[in-house]
This record gives sequence, structure tokens and C-alpha cells, in this order.
Amino acid sequence: MPAENAVKAPASYEDPPVLDLPDRVRGRSGLAPRQRETARAVAEALFATEAGPPDGARLDWLCEDLDHFFAHAGERAKLTFVLCLLAIAVLAPLMILRLPPFRRLSRAHRAHALERFEQSPLALAVFGAKAVLCILWYEHPASRAQIGDDGQCMGRSKQLEVIR
Repeated sequence: MPAENAVKAPASYEDPPVLDLPDRVRGRSGLAPRQRETARAVAEALFATEAGPPDGARLDWLCEDLDHFFAHAGERAKLTFVLCLLAIAVLAPLMILRLPPFRRLSRAHRAHALERFEQSPLALAVFGAKAVLCILWYEHPASRAQIGDDGQCMGRSKQLEVIR
């Protein structure tokens, strides 16, 4: 990849820079609006702490990154993720005796529904959605800092360049 597309990791832990690269997939959609809403609801329940839900701007960033990811991913990967979201949207509320869709539940009910759904024989749907969301969530510099990542790897003396 050419050096002009390389971006140094930001000194602060704000949103990483967004680059418009020439090889970007044009005209291909990521997720539908309802799928994005469900993914956001799952992420809000998944990444909440004792202090409360994640910042709305971080969730917006995650949804944009998720949409961009699936605009570039293959159809099988996108279909698998969408089916995982569909299972969560319809079946998770039923696990706690609530009516679907998942995104309309309160944050506490969503967290409880995800926990119950993870204990069911259909837990693979939750795992599939969580895997993708976690991969993208921990790409953000603030998340990496939160888990103690200093940007150095295996004794390197300087930070690696971030290439997108």
C-alpha cells in the first residue's frame, strides 16, 4: 500500500481518522437501517459497564464502521451476520418473555435477554454477532487504551503506523 495512505496513530484517543481510499467499494450497501438499529442495540447492551452505556458517539462510530465493513465483506459473511441479528431481534426478547423486536427493549432487558439467549442451544447466533462487534469495537484507539494497549508490539520501540 502506498505510503501516502499511511496515517500515524492519533496522540489522543479520539475517533481515528477516516480515509477515502480509491479502492473503496462504490454503490454497495452495508446493512439496512433496521439491521443497523439492531446491531446498535446489541452493542449498547454488550459494551455497557457499571457506569452506564457507551457514549452515543462511540456507538455511531461503531455502526458506521460496521456498515463500511459489510459493504466490503462477501455476501456469505454479510448474510451470516444478518441472520445472527435476526435471531437476536426475534428470539432474544422471547427468552425473557417480552415481545420482539430486541431493539425496542430497555437496555437492562436487552442485557438480560442476551445473557439468557447465550445460555440457550441457539447461542451461536449471539456469538456470531458479538464476534464481529467486538473486533470492530476494539479497533478504536479509546478501546485499545482501555484494555492497556500502548500501540507497541513485542518490544518495538515505536508505534506502528496505522494503515486503512
